Amino acid sequence: MIMQAPAKINWSLDIVGKRSDGYHLVQMIMQQISLADIIELEEAEQDSIICDAGLPLDERNLALKAWLLLKQELGLKQHLAIKIEKKIPVAAGLGGGSSDAAAVLKGADQMFGLGLDHNQLGRFALELGSDVPFFLLEGAAVAEGIGEILSPLPPLSRQYLLLVNPGLPVSTAEVYKEFSLKKVKKHPHIQSLIDALLFGEPQYIGPLLTNVLETVTAQKYAQIKKIKFELAACGLYPLMSGSGPTVFGLASDEQAALIVRDRLSSIWPFAEVYYTL
Repeated sequence: MIMQAPAKINWSLDIVGKRSDGYHLVQMIMQQISLADIIELEEAEQDSIICDAGLPLDERNLALKAWLLLKQELGLKQHLAIKIEKKIPVAAGLGGGSSDAAAVLKGADQMFGLGLDHNQLGRFALELGSDVPFFLLEGAAVAEGIGEILSPLPPLSRQYLLLVNPGLPVSTAEVYKEFSLKKVKKHPHIQSLIDALLFGEPQYIGPLLTNVLETVTAQKYAQIKKIKFELAACGLYPLMSGSGPTVFGLASDEQAALIVRDRLSSIWPFAEVYYTL
């Protein structure tokens, strides 16, 4: 079985509090995009994972961890060989590891006829990570709680994005650890942004894009501010995705995104145009 595991961007990301266990409470709009890893699943004589991006090939890899969790919880005797062709940059704020894990959950369920419903898959997904349940859905959703309370949005019109990654990995855990609400001067207005996304015009969506984690990552890495400046100077609406360091620029159309890509691809190691799903 061959599957695509799409990346995500955040149209907005806000932190609204903290639980007693230390987890941050979020409110964000997440959107799947056409950038995707390729996942190949095959029944085998022993469990294994192959990945071409220098990622760990043991339980530290969320994709393998997802399969081993299913085996343990359901008492499965089958073995699975997992092969991942990485297209999504690693530790980039694009949810690649979480998406790979969700793809394995869905793929194994189909391959072995496990008959798991969405709630059961969601429980396993949440055990793997707070972003994983989102990738069981399609399109866009509002995520609250620690990211596990999901409200899917209706299908949205296609938007074109230029993704720029400066080529440095960022630890999500470290960013959240360093985050301080006191440093946030602007919070997203989520309902206005949802209305703009439903209307579908980039000139209304763009001014509402807000990510409070920029107060950490963009302050720490000057490259992020530089990318945002360059995208804005070229007429795109920029925002850092997740905990960074990837920045996307919302374009008026595909041609506008491609023109800016041609300008920036010689400057940054990763600059490509994608569209929303």
